Amino acid sequence: MECSGYAQRRSDARKKRCGATNDNRRGRITGETCDFVAVPKDLMGFVIGKKGSSIKLIETESGSRITSDSDQGGFSVSGNEGQRARAKQLIYQRMEEAQTKRGRKGYPRQLVKIPSEFEKHVKGKGGDNLRNICTVTGAQVFPRGNKLFELKGTEKEVKHAELLMKGRVASARIKTDKICCYVDDRNLPKDCELKLVPLEDEDRMVLPGSHSQYRLKPSEEYELLGGACSRGETVPSYQNDLIANALECLKKIKRGIESNKFHEADMWCHVGTVIIREPDEVDVEETWDIQEVLDKLKKRNWRLAFKGGVLVSKHSLQETFGSPKTDKDYMSRYDLSFISPQGRSVRCKVWVANQDVQTKLEEIPIPFNDVRHVVEELHFDDELTRSRCRGWLVLPSQKYLQADIIFPGCQVDCRLMIRPKTTIELHNSGDEEVQTKVLADFLSRKLTFTIPDGLHVPKEELPAGFLFNHMRCSRRTLYEPREGFTLIISEESTWCSDVRGEQNTETTDLHLGREEWDRALSGKDWEPEMITSKLPEFLQFVYQVQDFLTTSNCNSRG
Repeated sequence: MECSGYAQRRSDARKKRCGATNDNRRGRITGETCDFVAVPKDLMGFVIGKKGSSIKLIETESGSRITSDSDQGGFSVSGNEGQRARAKQLIYQRMEEAQTKRGRKGYPRQLVKIPSEFEKHVKGKGGDNLRNICTVTGAQVFPRGNKLFELKGTEKEVKHAELLMKGRVASARIKTDKICCYVDDRNLPKDCELKLVPLEDEDRMVLPGSHSQYRLKPSEEYELLGGACSRGETVPSYQNDLIANALECLKKIKRGIESNKFHEADMWCHVGTVIIREPDEVDVEETWDIQEVLDKLKKRNWRLAFKGGVLVSKHSLQETFGSPKTDKDYMSRYDLSFISPQGRSVRCKVWVANQDVQTKLEEIPIPFNDVRHVVEELHFDDELTRSRCRGWLVLPSQKYLQADIIFPGCQVDCRLMIRPKTTIELHNSGDEEVQTKVLADFLSRKLTFTIPDGLHVPKEELPAGFLFNHMRCSRRTLYEPREGFTLIISEESTWCSDVRGEQNTETTDLHLGREEWDRALSGKDWEPEMITSKLPEFLQFVYQVQDFLTTSNCNSRG
């Protein structure tokens, strides 16, 4: 981006300090690009430092050339792409240091930069989103131009507002291609009406900004009899629409694989609970038939979230499905979720090897082909951590299809997913590449694993601008409950935070798959119609697992 006419207003003193002409700074002679970094006028002096000491240090460390413009309120940065990115990062760090110091003096505030293409997602129609963020967090949010927002309030209020704003950006970056939701009347009495039932505290999710959470249930009590009450092999009313949506998404992925955009894909479903977030109070008082519910969902009047996990005993699993296959090399996997200063979701995956593994870690294949969308590999400083762990920074997988199936008459719901995957390393550009390397360096130095405590993340020492809001430890085993189908059981310990509070949960995640899909979608030799033709049988497999869970839970309660 070429610098605009504000450069002509620079003073001779600035020219002397930087030792270059305006033309040079604009890149007209050198051919270099010049970026403008907006800084509030009351922070300019802090970024420049006494007698220009801070800005000179930033120039030296980044290799860039920087000139200030008090009229425009900011700095122009010249240099190659990497130099400009590093200089901007250092300027932002100085701004955050100033905000921190002011906060200690009783005036907590923060500047948050939102990429221009995502400002509308943060503001919302007519500013609705910003008003909601202020209401939920208690912070004040003021647009300051140049993609900057000023946040004021207590430290917790400001941090909460920042999380909500950057969370909206992160969600917009990986927006799902196709989202659909269905209601399955399996196990429901004829003409059964439905109602919204509030979730108990232990069943709620930590969802930024979400106060009320509900599940869709029958409006009248009746006994859940599992398979004895099911409709057997009858075709669900939504099956054809689900197949059509899956077919459309698989065709897009197939074209992407043929053009080498992706290397493979996967198709599977989780078992858990579909949560309806913050419905209107009047809706909570009503009862609904299935068509009315579908209309609400289609019009996006109800916002949905999905909480994976069920309660089930190992004894019941082995009694029903036989002995599992366990991984002999790795004992667990950790998933850490961060939001970058630019509002990008970045995840860290760390595999912990069993203590008696003799083979070099780099020679052991990662189970379930889990390394995808790699950005950076981690190289741990701590000796014990390095001897037991392998880790990568990865970008979250893009979803081409997310289909939630609500079963009001069953113990659990399910979410069907179709995703493209790539095994190649992904390299971001500019600020994002620098920020990723900063996070990778921090995690390589600071992540530690100990036998009694597991993986430890020093949350209070995160690099400036990064937010850490989720960590999960999973121990997985593989069952084959039916020929050609797989059931991965993951015992999970989860920590999550929305800044206002933290939640620690223990649950069991169920991941249902089909071996034929796994084999086909791991390469190029498949056709979308071949995959979707197996969906009806897969739905019957989902029913089988639901019946097992209902029976298992009833027996455990009895």
